[in-house]
Amino acid sequence: MPDLNKSVIQLSKRAYYLMNKRRYHEAEKVFKQAYALSSDNAYILVGLGDIYRKLKNFPKAIKYYQLVLEQDPVNVFALRGIGNAYRGMQQPEKSLEFWDRYLQCNRFDSHVMVRMADSYKRMGKFQEALSLYENALNIGGNDKYTYLGLGTLKYKMGEDDGALSCFEKYLVFDDHNVAVLTMMGNIYQRRKQFEKAAAYFSKTIELDHENAFALYGLGNCERGLHHFSEAIKWWLKVLALEPENQNLYTRVGDALLAMGDQEQSQAYYHKSLDIGFDPYAYLGLARIAYRQQNLAEAERCCKEILQVAPANPRALNELSRIYECQGDLDKAESVRAQLSM
Repeated sequence: MPDLNKSVIQLSKRAYYLMNKRRYHEAEKVFKQAYALSSDNAYILVGLGDIYRKLKNFPKAIKYYQLVLEQDPVNVFALRGIGNAYRGMQQPEKSLEFWDRYLQCNRFDSHVMVRMADSYKRMGKFQEALSLYENALNIGGNDKYTYLGLGTLKYKMGEDDGALSCFEKYLVFDDHNVAVLTMMGNIYQRRKQFEKAAAYFSKTIELDHENAFALYGLGNCERGLHHFSEAIKWWLKVLALEPENQNLYTRVGDALLAMGDQEQSQAYYHKSLDIGFDPYAYLGLARIAYRQQNLAEAERCCKEILQVAPANPRALNELSRIYECQGDLDKAESVRAQLSM
């Protein structure tokens, strides 16, 4: 028996060494050798659970963790491991069940708190997530994953100041996270702080040349700064990636119209309408027709919108202007009356 115990200990030490070196398949073989000698050894069972979890064979990992918990319901290594395995299977409710049991035994593990908070966030339970993130910060202190999770939560909750504060602290650890950079760009864009927003979108594009969200955002910022040719440049890069992006054809058309290029503007409005109905494309075409004194065409474009959206205020305003230009004041007044209804 002493020789058997010695062999089990040596094998398990070797297996854990190999696992720590990420030599997972070699570690699996050694763990199995140890398991054949001692099938109820919790240390070996947890090791097998960990190996299969790292190999993303989550059902098999859960099987070994469960064997441990049948013997010892408060084994913290198995509780944490099985929670992580259910997380890998995208089953947050099951993860939370085991992580909650884990924290009852080890209530100062801020890393597990963050994982629980992440799960609650994915489930839309924002208050539960918020409480756990805040507890994790109080216990774990300056931790990038807590800042990331809490910042993302506050972003989703519309608490932009809190989100920016967390993201700025996170970027001290990792300034290459394109999701964080894009969210920060979006916040500053919403605030119409276009130069700040553009800086974050530009950083994102440096890291990910084809990031459509950042390309789109950078175009919006340039438009906000009235740099229409620059806006078009970035939006065309998005269209190269997303040729069915109807909204963007209209935005390019609007920018071209602002630059006075009516012919190219019309072409992009028609590209939008080739994809489907778009009131903004029709509005753009109506304005071009109005400028060209083609009032019948301008009227037709407005009526195309009103057939689908009879109360569209922009179409009604444009139509009343057309009727005034035609000298039909009664029709103009009738259209304006619809705006006040």
